[in-house]
Amino acid sequence: MNAERADRLVSIPEAASMVQDGMTVGLSGFSYQNPPMAIVRELIRQGAHGLTLISGPTSGIETDLLIGAGCVRRLISACVSFESINAIAPAFRHRAENGELDVWECDECIWYVALKAATWGVPYLLWRGGVGSSLPELNPELMEIEEAGEWFLRVPAIQPDIVFVHAPAADRYGNVQFSSQAYLGRCFAERALAEACAGPVIATVERLAANEEVVAHPEWTLLRGALVAEASWGSHPGGLSGSYVPDLGRIRLYDEAGTALRKGNADLYERYLEETVFALKDHAAYLASIGSESLEELRMNPVR
Repeated sequence: MNAERADRLVSIPEAASMVQDGMTVGLSGFSYQNPPMAIVRELIRQGAHGLTLISGPTSGIETDLLIGAGCVRRLISACVSFESINAIAPAFRHRAENGELDVWECDECIWYVALKAATWGVPYLLWRGGVGSSLPELNPELMEIEEAGEWFLRVPAIQPDIVFVHAPAADRYGNVQFSSQAYLGRCFAERALAEACAGPVIATVERLAANEEVVAHPEWTLLRGALVAEASWGSHPGGLSGSYVPDLGRIRLYDEAGTALRKGNADLYERYLEETVFALKDHAAYLASIGSESLEELRMNPVR
């Protein structure tokens, strides 16, 4: 007699409640693309505090919002930016310049190397990139060392305790798939974060797919064994490659609030948090506040 496979389904509040103060949390996303925003807003509602955040390697609004809300103590990312809207994300800049945020300085390659060290279970890896730069001065954990007459950076392992990603689809058994119609890379750092993670990997997804559908297209399955929470439009106001483009208008509204915070006016930022996070009890209420018509204007090709 074959045993039934266990469901891997969780709710968004259940997933966020797995984060304890002081944890090291990995977040998917690359600039505007694929941020797990439904989880980010729930983490803020639940009062997450003192987190070390591994995001990016080039991060966007998911990271800046958690920083601005006071959830993050330490950031491991190569960049936090809104591209043409704002080269340096405002809450990140504000907290860092005021000494309220510890920044683990690195470039994108070093970010990946540190995760790879954790994946392989070694304390560090050697990397030629960054030798002769000011990175070791800014980040004392990156040490220049000589081996066999060559110079390397000694990059320590960084390991998330828990990882959150957002993707187009998954089945109820934790097989997470990305879209065949992705307009950028089908994934970014999701696999690197998941492989390095010491604990659970949680995927919020646009829809639940039948296991038969997933099995029919194994080439699109990038993560297995994840916990799964359904969250349509779960990257908004970011975009999801293959599904919808970022809502740049609402990212600009956030940037205005963050810029006001950086200039000493916290009222506009607190109002933003109240209106988009605290006054809305859950992800469904958030989507209702945006409106289905506004959301549908962002949609690209239907998710496969």
